[in-house]
Parts: sequence; structure tokens; C-alpha cells
Amino acid sequence: MSTFPGYIPELPGIAIDYFDHEQRQKATVFFLSHCHADHMRGLAIEDPLPGPLYLSPISGVFIRHRFVQHAKVTRNLIAEERLSLTVNLPNKTNYELTVVSIPAEHCPGSVMFYFETVSSRILYTGDFRSTSSTYLARYFSEIRPVIVYLDSTFLNLEYDYFPTRDEATEKITELCSNFLADERNVVSLWLPANCGSEDLFLKLFEGLGEKIHVNEKQRGTYMHFPNLCEALTGNSSARIHACTGTVKHSKHSSVLACRTLTSSTETIVRIIRPSALRWKGLQQTDEHFQETHGLFYVCYSNHASYSELVKFLQYFKPGVQEVRLNTVADESDLARKTQLVNSILLECDIEKRCVRKCDTIQPNESLYLDKMAYKNDKHVIHHHIHENSGSESDHSEDEYPNCNFPKRMRCEAEKQQTYQYG
Repeated sequence: MSTFPGYIPELPGIAIDYFDHEQRQKATVFFLSHCHADHMRGLAIEDPLPGPLYLSPISGVFIRHRFVQHAKVTRNLIAEERLSLTVNLPNKTNYELTVVSIPAEHCPGSVMFYFETVSSRILYTGDFRSTSSTYLARYFSEIRPVIVYLDSTFLNLEYDYFPTRDEATEKITELCSNFLADERNVVSLWLPANCGSEDLFLKLFEGLGEKIHVNEKQRGTYMHFPNLCEALTGNSSARIHACTGTVKHSKHSSVLACRTLTSSTETIVRIIRPSALRWKGLQQTDEHFQETHGLFYVCYSNHASYSELVKFLQYFKPGVQEVRLNTVADESDLARKTQLVNSILLECDIEKRCVRKCDTIQPNESLYLDKMAYKNDKHVIHHHIHENSGSESDHSEDEYPNCNFPKRMRCEAEKQQTYQYG
């Protein structure tokens, strides 16, 4: 769940993915990355936003129907379109802002925002997970952020690898298809959240030709999108269910609460749980599904894995100077993720030079990771590097570059794989 506070200190007068009364008092321009609940906080307030709301065309359809009070202020921002704005501030000053919308591939309509001013270059990722190997080259060849607001949901070494969504969907489709060969059988999808599985619904419908039963609240969300509306149904006689209506599950049988069963009705339910949190330590050579007590678990994630985040951040080196985390559970989670980000941004070859250099750190050397600097949003990570000789730029190519490790920490990654470098 996003913990981004809605504002960027370097960009006064704008609010992103947070629309409560406090943001409305400060902002005159608003941005929405996608239509999931943790990114739409405050949109249910009855008063319309006091300025334009920029979002993708798909998100625009959803917002104009669900939150009609904002219909007149929504502004579609086409992918890769460069938009120039003048941001007016309450003190009657203003500044010029350029915005580029980039597909985030997290869910239908999800986007990132790249902001440029005369003094700042900032990338806000929202939630994302790329679906192709050419994603970075296609969309970011001319994007050079200095600050990145990162979807840090799985910034964790224990989530180094996830199968692609296509691979996960293929497995779910296979589990459904094999089981539904018997006309008496039905499938129940136990999803990690009410929203976020839209792509899965579409692929299952496309691959199996079976509509997916959802409850009325879910249908109200999706009914404005023709492709989703075609794939979903309110008819409980459907053979695939995502209505969170399975009850009385045991190893041998389950009952769908949305169906009225008679004594003559014999139905066997297969429960499939697409999820990511339980898949710690998954390796690329491992099976990404398992059966436990009659439940079929499949590793399925709409958020980038750790290795994918490494690749994403390293694409912007050496320009990126600061990473701010969009998803942090608590202070210990912040500290751990801070250390990982600094290891990712480390400008050295761990195998050839880092172990050799760090093994010879002297007591008088100041080689450390800055203590977390909690600016306004408490998620700012500084990776300034300090040594007696000066800043990072003081070193020649022949010298070992400064490391962003805690003071006197030995670089034993080669032995213990404590850190990972892309």
C-alpha cells in the first residue's frame, strides 16, 4: 500500500495520488497515477478539486463515472505526451513545469509522471511492473531523473525474482482449464485485494472464453470499461469466480456462498490464490505454483521484484542522486530499504574492487551511509558519501569509488550475498 504523502517538496503547488483537504489547500494542479484505492484518497470528498486533474484516458473514464464531482476538471494525458504547465502558487508566484506521462504497466491506465523544471528532474513511478524486456529502452531513453519516487513494495532481497505476469497467467489458465474439463467443477480465485487483477481477468476470459463472476461492488467499478464489462458477470452460475464468496473450505471440498446449492447439485470447487507476498526466496528455476491442503497458490505480482527494481534504478545511473520510497511499512522497513537502495546505486564492481578495498578500511576513514534524513514526507533517502578527502567527484577512475555502506562495514557480499548488484 502506498505511503506517499501526496506532495513533492521541489514541486510546490501540485498534488499526486492524494487529494484530501490539506492537499487541496496547497495545490492548484493534481495528478493521478492509477485508480486503486490507496492512490485515490480524498477523491470521495464531495467538493470538486480546485484545479485540473491530469490522468490517463482509461483512468479518466473511471473517475468521471465514479466521482462525478470531478468530471469537469479531469484532463486526459496521453502516454509519452509532453505537457507544459504554469503552476500558480498562493503567494502569486508561479513556475513552468513540463510533465511526461509514461505507461507503468501495473494495471489498465496506470502511468508514471516525469516532471521537469528549470531546477528539478523528478520521476514519480506510482505502482509499476514492466511487461517486456524493451520497456526501459522504449520509454526512458530521453528520461534522466535526478530524483526518483520509487514503488518500493518489493524492495526486499527475499523477493528477488517473480515470474512474469504472462507466465503466472499461463499457469492459472492451465489450472482452470484442466479442472473445468469436468462440467460439474468451478474455480474460485482468492485475490489479494478487490482491485488490481484486471489484466488477469482479461487474459483468463481471452484464453478460456469463460466470464468471471464478481460481486456488485466490483462490477460497479469495472462496468464503464467495455473490455472488462465483457469479461465479468454478475451471474453466479459462471464457472470462474472472483467474488470472494467461497466458504467452508476444507482439503476435500468447498462451497460457493454466491450459489444456492440443492441436494441434487454436485459442485467441486478448486481454489486458486494468485499472490506475491508468500513467495519469499523464489528462484528462477523453482516452480511458481504449489498445492497446499487443496489450495493452489500461484506467484503473481503487479509490482516489480527486487531484481527488476535494481535494473530499473541502475538504468538511470549515474544521473540519479536521490531515491524516495513510495511504500514503507515502518521505520525499520525504511532503514532496511534505505540500505538496499544505497547498495544498488553504488558505483563499483563488487567482485573486482569492493571486497579488496573494504577489507583495508582504516579506523580514521569516514565511510558510512548517512542516517536517514526525514524531510517533510520522512521517506527521503540521501546517499551523499563522505571521506576525509572530499566528495565523490574528487576520485579519479583509478581509485576505488566511495561506497555507501554503514561505517566500517566489510563488503562480504561475494561470500554471503548480503547485497545484490545488478
